[in-house]
Amino acid sequence: MNHLYDRERDGFAGDTIVRSMRLLLLIHLAAGHLVRHGTWANDLSQSWRAVTMGTALVVCIATFRTRWQRLALLIALPLQLYQVYEKFPAVANHLWVETLLLLALLLVAESDDDNVLYRQFACWLAVIVFFYSGLQKFWYGTYFDGQYLATKIALFEHYRVFFAWFVPAEDIARLQSYAPLYAGAGPFRIESLSYLIVVNLVWITEIVAALLLLFRRTRFWGLVFGLLVILGIELVAREVFFGVLYVAVCLAFLRRDGVRWLIPAAAALYVYLILTTIEAFDWLPTPVFYP
Repeated sequence: MNHLYDRERDGFAGDTIVRSMRLLLLIHLAAGHLVRHGTWANDLSQSWRAVTMGTALVVCIATFRTRWQRLALLIALPLQLYQVYEKFPAVANHLWVETLLLLALLLVAESDDDNVLYRQFACWLAVIVFFYSGLQKFWYGTYFDGQYLATKIALFEHYRVFFAWFVPAEDIARLQSYAPLYAGAGPFRIESLSYLIVVNLVWITEIVAALLLLFRRTRFWGLVFGLLVILGIELVAREVFFGVLYVAVCLAFLRRDGVRWLIPAAAALYVYLILTTIEAFDWLPTPVFYP
């Protein structure tokens, strides 16, 4: 178990995952900046908007030329590091994943050895993120009795729509009455057994996915299980950008370059989300999502 992706056993000539992952990350970063600019324009200073839009423009242009992509990642790096600095220590997991991928893809070239090295990095990143995310939820203890997600139910309609399958209507109405949250609001206890089972399955399945991915004999089913876990979480949380990027990370476990097949779907989704932030396209159905 020295390597989750073994150089001798799994490596092959002509691997293109580094090139594909660079392209996907550039599209991802550019789309993220454009969506945040459109969604939160009133909250951004003029100088910050200029920086984010300039970075997004450079990254967009670079996606069309392979030889420019590494330079575009280098240009995007200062803004990425500043976002980490600005939010530290409360840095979201998705921002860490973006930053680590950016650094990794800057450091590797596109030779067969570099592709193997990236796959080893991405496989370990997938395992660590799954395990840490589950452990974090376990350690905080707010999933055991469902109080953390109860606050989400209080604040967000899409959480209420999903959990209406498991939570009595009177509990949902009670939680909704606490919004906007204020000191002393509560209680956030929900006694529904089905709700508590679903909530605790979140951290349990994340840890199980990480453990399955560790061992070659269970790795295929670990990947299938992990992708289903991501899909399940995204159906509720709607953290679309993180979901797409993390699926791409997990695809490093595949024998071939699965990221290149993800790029068209991800690009189409990102273009749609960008259009929903533009006033001229306000006729488009606008999904609830978080960049």
